[in-house]
Amino acid sequence: MFSLCAQGIRKICSELLELKDAVENLCGNMQSKYLAFLRISEEVIEVEQELIELQKHVSAQGILVQDLMSGVCRELEMWNKSNSDELAVQSELDNHLNGDMEDPKVTFLETVDILLAEHKTEEALLVLDAEEKSSPELKDLGDDSTAAVSAFKAAFLKRKAMLVEQLVMICEQPSFCLPELKKALSGLTKLGKGSLAQQLLLKAYGSRLQKSIESFLPLCTIYSETYAASLSKLVFSTISLATKESTLLFGDMPSYTNRIVQWAEFEIESFVRLVKENSPSPETICALRAASVCIQGSLSHCSLLESEGLKFSKLLMVLLRPHVEEILDLNFRRSRRRVLDLARDDDVLLPSAQVGSSHFVASPSNIILTSSGKKFMSIVKVCSRLI
Repeated sequence: MFSLCAQGIRKICSELLELKDAVENLCGNMQSKYLAFLRISEEVIEVEQELIELQKHVSAQGILVQDLMSGVCRELEMWNKSNSDELAVQSELDNHLNGDMEDPKVTFLETVDILLAEHKTEEALLVLDAEEKSSPELKDLGDDSTAAVSAFKAAFLKRKAMLVEQLVMICEQPSFCLPELKKALSGLTKLGKGSLAQQLLLKAYGSRLQKSIESFLPLCTIYSETYAASLSKLVFSTISLATKESTLLFGDMPSYTNRIVQWAEFEIESFVRLVKENSPSPETICALRAASVCIQGSLSHCSLLESEGLKFSKLLMVLLRPHVEEILDLNFRRSRRRVLDLARDDDVLLPSAQVGSSHFVASPSNIILTSSGKKFMSIVKVCSRLI
């Protein structure tokens, strides 16, 4: 009986233990599922936020698309309108061409096209100028207030612009011939492009000056004392030539003169910068000599330009003054050090030369002082001569 009870109790205990394990497993599963539920809830909240942001982004993109569509529509309308105007002008011109092949206007346009195709700019300029003076339809080319432009007038202006482009190409050639350049610039002036012509003239002279400077710069180390004067001659002679050519082609109107002055000031600033960059060591006699020759030559060139109404002496001195002052200061310091070295040598030698009778006229001390004095005077003479 007792053994049966014991077996029953053990069985109940084992069942209770199993029930306990099952309850613990159930609790663990419930806890993990609860944590998973919380995590899913947080993810759902994040997804909702992302959906809201996405909805805002879609709305913004929709507004942009609408703006883009409206802008494209406006551009299409403007393009269609301009295209229709061009087609109308072209159709009018075609009607003229097809209507009467013996029309003088048609013959004129064909002649100009042939001359432009053969790059005969002088002949094309003469033909255009003669037609502009003789045709009543072309009297108001400079008047932009007219709303309607005839087909012939539009064709005339188109060929005139083509001639301007050809003349500009001639002026912008790297190696230009002066007579050809002057002809092209004169043609641009006759076509009412005087300002553009002067800009091309200055650009051509500036390019030629730059090439001359580039070929000259390697010689700076060889001719260290005279390179600045030679460079000054290159720059100021080019400025003088450009000024004379500009006056001959365009006259002495203030607008043209001001443009010449601005260009010349730029070239002078570049010249001073090159002088500083290629100068010898500023504390040497060579640098002092080069600066002196440079200033003397540059001022003489400036005085020649003053006869043409261009005054650059003050600008030149303002630009060169810091460089010259630096050279003078360093050379004076170097000369002072030499004088002090001479005095120190005399202090060393004189005590040893004081022994002897007083009736000797040419004493060693007098000889030393005389030699030092001569050296000092030679230093002073060199500095004075270079200054």
